[in-house]
Amino acid sequence: MKLCYLGCVVWLLLVACGSSGDGNTPTVTAPPPVAPPLTPPPPTPVNIPAGGELLISSSEALQPISYLGDAANPVAKLNVVDATHANFNQALKIEVLKPEGDYWNGQILIPLNKAVTKDDVMLVHLYFRTTFTTSESGSGFVTVFMESPAPDYTKYVEREITSDSEWQEYLIPVQVAQDFAKGELQLKFGVGAGNKAQTYEIGGIALYNYGQSVSLESLPKTELSYDGRASDAAWRQAAEERIEAVRKGDFSLTIKDGAGNALTNTNLQINFLRHAYHFGSVVAADMLMQQSSDGDKYRETLLANFNQSGTENDLKWAPWAGEWGESFNQQQTIAALNWLKTNKVYTRGHVLVWPSKRNLPLLVQSYLPDDPSQADPAVKQVVLDHIDDITQATKAYVDEWDVLNEPFDNHYLMDAFGNNVMLDWFNQARLNLPEQALYINDYSILSGGGRNSAHQQHYQDTIEYLKTNNAPITGIGLQSHFSENLTAITAIYDLIERYHRAFPELAIRATEFDVNTADTSLQADFTRDFLTIFFSHPATVGVQAWGFWAGRHWLPKGAMYSQNWQIKPNGEAWQNLIYKTWWNNFSGQTNEAGVYQQRGFYGDYEVSVTVAGVVHTFDFSIGADSNNNLEFVIP
Repeated sequence: MKLCYLGCVVWLLLVACGSSGDGNTPTVTAPPPVAPPLTPPPPTPVNIPAGGELLISSSEALQPISYLGDAANPVAKLNVVDATHANFNQALKIEVLKPEGDYWNGQILIPLNKAVTKDDVMLVHLYFRTTFTTSESGSGFVTVFMESPAPDYTKYVEREITSDSEWQEYLIPVQVAQDFAKGELQLKFGVGAGNKAQTYEIGGIALYNYGQSVSLESLPKTELSYDGRASDAAWRQAAEERIEAVRKGDFSLTIKDGAGNALTNTNLQINFLRHAYHFGSVVAADMLMQQSSDGDKYRETLLANFNQSGTENDLKWAPWAGEWGESFNQQQTIAALNWLKTNKVYTRGHVLVWPSKRNLPLLVQSYLPDDPSQADPAVKQVVLDHIDDITQATKAYVDEWDVLNEPFDNHYLMDAFGNNVMLDWFNQARLNLPEQALYINDYSILSGGGRNSAHQQHYQDTIEYLKTNNAPITGIGLQSHFSENLTAITAIYDLIERYHRAFPELAIRATEFDVNTADTSLQADFTRDFLTIFFSHPATVGVQAWGFWAGRHWLPKGAMYSQNWQIKPNGEAWQNLIYKTWWNNFSGQTNEAGVYQQRGFYGDYEVSVTVAGVVHTFDFSIGADSNNNLEFVIP
């Protein structure tokens, strides 16, 4: 998710393929028995371009390897069944029995039967249909992905496919970035995730390799999309109405002279300066302070697009302690935070405690044996001392902090010492941060189709524990890293609403937004719609992108600006909403009482009043909880 989080993803995949959540070794299921074909295999479908080398044949596709969890309590069941279709006569049947957690909790793997070379372009071809689901939509889903072996588990494609009871054809281009020997690379189907039992079939599975004779863009593909993308989608009107109601307010300006007399028919020009709502992006401190043409452009672009920021990695414990090399140091970090404050950028700190052994710094590893029950209790004070140190050093610059990061799968310290250590961290942070907002932060709440019910429930339970035990928590961070498996817009709203109803007093923020796809049109549309649905919910306070320039972005495809500083369609979507659709300037005259009235977005304004040819300028703000009836005196 972020630079350091990549290791977390690798670890999760190791868990998925190496052990189940309860610590038991998963069952490696033998390939299901395959009956003799009913008829000779059909020819290659006519819509597949010629010239591709077949890397997965129909018979190989019907004899996959499967990792389906504990044999006594499997994620899913796999069988081969007869199928009636013009292009195939047998299919894989998957019955999903435990629809919860991450999609990779259950996997079906088909190794490639030949070696592939760096930059080879391939095409996945298959058909998918749902035969049973308890979902009200009537559609089922599965995640198609291709990834390298351990330890990297690099995903070269990650695509959720859906269908109802009719066969849906899918064409998915993919390109690899390194050489792989025969069998090293695998086409996979992630059959976990969700909260509804379902049964579906996958048939006609084939993989063609075109080497480097064609471009990725030239291959046919089933277009990506998401529910709610249509311009006439029903959710749009309701969102616009909520935005008008909760993001704008009436205000009045009364203009008087020095004697207290109303200045009637006086010309005013009111310019909007910045939103009260936070539209932000993280930065890299070394890039922000770099004296170069790219450094200049980085700072200029940040201020042109965002009113909120924070460092991506610099305030994590290990780099703060000097463990990440010369590019990270406290002096540089403080300078970057000071620059943000000087430029009136609301700033978030990330993160005080990331409580897994692998994400804690080297300086505490001697306290942390592999078995949490054997951890040295002295480390508890070391953690508190770190919170004291970093909050003391940054309290003049940082407006809010992520106190606790990703507790769902980062819980070594909780396993070692109990959940009450989380209370200690929040209370220690509050000692030095009496006014700052204090957040919890986690992933897989909104992303992946919004179906990770186990993760979502754990997050709610953790927040409930903190609230019940009087932790000074003020906000909920919803990481918002999206791949090409995009969540329905109404599902995003429903999830925000779920946490708001459970914790109405807590603010909600999208803390790490990006969309990792080469489909720039899809990326732009989803950026537009994600911003809209978030902005429309009254409990939310902001959306923070996880970087904006491809030159310093953990997922360059997810950036809003290319390496050569050209704005991408998603950057244009960001700008159009924030600085056009949701922007307002006003001009007019005071009435007979010297009053000018309007309705505008909450935020900061500048008003210029012209009296006797002289322009007088004043700043003012309007907010949901403010007195928006203002008076200015012209000397």
